[in-house]
Amino acid sequence: MGSTARRIVINPLQPEPDRIAELAALLCAGAVVAVPTDTVYGLAADAADAAAVARVFAAKGREETKPLPIFIRDRAQARELAQAWPEAAERLAEAFWPGALTLIVPARRDLAAWLPAGQETIALRQPAHALVAALLAATGRALTGTSANRSGQAPCRSAAEVAAQLGDRIAAIADGGPSAPGAQPSTIVDVSGARPRLARAGAIPAAAIAAVVPLTDPGAPA
Repeated sequence: MGSTARRIVINPLQPEPDRIAELAALLCAGAVVAVPTDTVYGLAADAADAAAVARVFAAKGREETKPLPIFIRDRAQARELAQAWPEAAERLAEAFWPGALTLIVPARRDLAAWLPAGQETIALRQPAHALVAALLAATGRALTGTSANRSGQAPCRSAAEVAAQLGDRIAAIADGGPSAPGAQPSTIVDVSGARPRLARAGAIPAAAIAAVVPLTDPGAPA
């Protein structure tokens, strides 16, 4: 794409206000920014901006029929985006948010088509990460929370890895140092059906999920 992503060094535990303001300004202007999270590096963009979301799909080379997970600041914002908020969602959010759990819930029917990518569900997560929380607060917007990597390639665990894969495809990289050793993507649980279903194994073990809500057979319909 011809340009190189701006590298913004930032303290992930105590993010400097001027750096947060710089990143927030980029996000509010429709840019895509790679940020460290409590799992692996992610691609943040204004989830309500169609052009920004399209840039995320283009950067990853991701099929536009595959919806992007969304970072939200709290359960109240999650309920604003959900058509329904099942009891299982509330119990799991109470147990694991903020944290490495993504919940698939029914999407509010009037959401713009690009947000759930034409699906009837939306994937939401409240990260346990000071930098992401600061960006959510500074922008006042839900942000995309997909992993910062080309589709089909390994998740990135450092700013250098993001630059190698996506450096000419995004506006900036917030360099908050390496992800925690052994960091994994979030666990995804689909609570949009009759019974919760483990949609993707990840940082939170399935046994821990099942201790909070019973899970259906992974091979069975939700």
